[in-house]
Formats: sequence, C-alpha cells, structure tokens
Amino acid sequence: MDSVKRTPLFALHRRLGARLMEFGGFAMPLSYSGIIEEHNAVRTAAGIFDLSHMGEFEICGSGALAMLERALTNSAARLIDGQAQYTLMCAEDGGIIDDLIIYRLTPNRYMLCVNASNIAADGEWLRGLLPHDAELHDLSDETALIAVQGPAAGGILAGLRKLSLDSISRFHAVRGEVAGIDCMVARTGYTGEDGFEIFLDACDAEKLFEALLNAGGSVGLKPCGLGARDTLRMEAGLPLYGHELDRETSPFEAGLATFVKSGRGFIGEGAMSANGSHPVRKHLVGLRTDDGRSIARQGYKLYRDRREVGVVTSGTFAPTFNRPLAIAYVHSEAFDDAAPQPGAQIDVAIRTRMIPSTIAALPFYRRARISPGIRANP
Repeated sequence: MDSVKRTPLFALHRRLGARLMEFGGFAMPLSYSGIIEEHNAVRTAAGIFDLSHMGEFEICGSGALAMLERALTNSAARLIDGQAQYTLMCAEDGGIIDDLIIYRLTPNRYMLCVNASNIAADGEWLRGLLPHDAELHDLSDETALIAVQGPAAGGILAGLRKLSLDSISRFHAVRGEVAGIDCMVARTGYTGEDGFEIFLDACDAEKLFEALLNAGGSVGLKPCGLGARDTLRMEAGLPLYGHELDRETSPFEAGLATFVKSGRGFIGEGAMSANGSHPVRKHLVGLRTDDGRSIARQGYKLYRDRREVGVVTSGTFAPTFNRPLAIAYVHSEAFDDAAPQPGAQIDVAIRTRMIPSTIAALPFYRRARISPGIRANP
C-alpha cells in the first residue's frame, strides 16, 4: 500500500477504519462498515464517497471546442455554461480509450473528469490533439472529488451551502460554498440515485468530508467504499472501464449509441460507420443465474447449445435484489446476428458446472421518480 498514490483523504479513511485496497494506482477504501450496509444506505438514505482518484483536465483557449469535437463522440457544442455531458474518447479503429464527463465552464474553458487508471494515457492522447490555440492543464493532483449520493443527499447539502440546490438540474454544475469551502457542485453520480459530486481544492477535502459526515449522520449518511460503488453502478447498468469498456469495444457494442453524435468527423467515426452501418460484433446484456445463488463473475464464459458465445464482464451479489446479477457480452452470431432478447436462455460456466441463466434487460435497477440514465444527458 505504501507504493501506490494516496488521495487527500487517505488519513481520514484510516481513522474511520476503512478496509483499503489498490485501485487505479491509488490506495482506496473498499468498505467501512460493510458493502451491503453501505449499498443499502445509498438506496434508502445517503452515502459519501471519496472519488479523488479520478482525473481532471482543463482544456481552454479559442481552439478548445474544435479540439473536443474531434476528440469526443458526443458533441460538446451542445453544452451551455455549467452543463455536463457523458461522452467517450475513441481510437481511430473505434475502440474506446476512455469514458468521461465533460463540463463546460465558460465558452472557451472545459473540464474533463476521466477514470483514474487512464489519467496518463488520456493526457498523452489529448496533448497529441492540441491545436496551437488551445491549452491542456492536468488538475488531477490538486483537485479532490467527493460524492454524496442517495435520496437524502439534497437535504444534507442544503444545510451546508451558500448556493441553491434547486438551481442545479441533473447534469449541471454551479460554483458556490459548501461548509464555507469554495466548490463546484455537480448533480451527477454513478449509483443510479440522485446526488451530487463536489470538486474542490485537495487541501480542503478532509474538512468538507467531515462536515458532510456530521451533517448527514442523523439521516443515515454513511461513508462508502469502492465495493458499494461497484454494486450500485452494476445494478444501475452503468459500464466500468476495464470491464464493459476497453480498446477492443466500440460505443455501439457497449450500448452507448445515444452518446455518439455522428457527422462531425470525430476520431473513430469512420471505423464505426464502415459501409454506412455500425458493425456490432457483440451485445451487452444483463444476466441472472436461474438458481438465484450462483455468481457469474468477470471472465466467466457463456455458452449456448454447448458453443462458447460470450463472456461475463461484471458480476456480483446485488443487495437491492438479494440475488446475484451480472453484465456480459454475447457474440452477435449466437442469436443469428440479432441482439439477444430478455428471457433468452444461456449457460454460464462456473468452475466445473454449466449454470442455466436468463438474459435480462439493463438497467436492473431504475429509481422510481427519475431514470438514472448513464451518468449523463445524451
């Protein structure tokens, strides 16, 4: 653990008794009180997460937008000041380099929030695309990111802020003070619940985290680790880079066509639009093992009529449903080049057994009042 990077909240995690693990090159909390307890807190009240391992790049200048239109699959030209957007960055062959959220701060200034494991590679890729009239600044080390997620999140922040939460629509962000600390507060998240992600100077992270914990204790706010973050995002059908997304997968295969705005000449568009269509070699699906007990984990192979037809990308026990759930890719030819439909039968190889399973629609979980979407507006 001494050889990996630490977020500004590392000492606080230790004081809170977190179980630490290495993730994306950082020492991060896996859990505090237990994954299931933390998961349920987010679904019923609220959870607070340290996301300071994520990367932040600022791209500014008169050429910033033109560069981003070339680099990203979604169109940043559609954004207004203070608006955020889910998007992807692809290679020439259409493979996904990373998925990220972009924030328009001003007409010529944008912030990208990227995955921790891809900070170095993303920075190198983006610098290679910089025109003479744009600049890139890596703000990752000086920026902390704290998320408060769950139905009670708004009420917790309401007592600490000098800004109107009602003014923050989903996938919008505003600057203001929270617990006397200058922050950018975004109504975004990765749990399937309503909530906020708060960007601030790294030196203020511990003060804000403790203020939020104190403010939310009476309504059930709990510190949460990466274990609960993973079960929450999986129930909500949200992809994770290195699992559902990688350089061998296109946005169309990952079910992310909504976030691809064609006709702009972005990098990878040509490969995705070969012969006027979008070749899809595999389909992303939900999966339930029929016995309700067997867990189909990442890397387990799928079979149909004794023929290998796919692989599990994420699988775990899902606390909201009290049963195992999984996400997987199924080869297109397995169902005669058509997308597998919910209810179709398939087998998953778990150790030495073939476990009958049923394909399910994604997301598994959708909160009642507002669709959780996919971390972003289309």
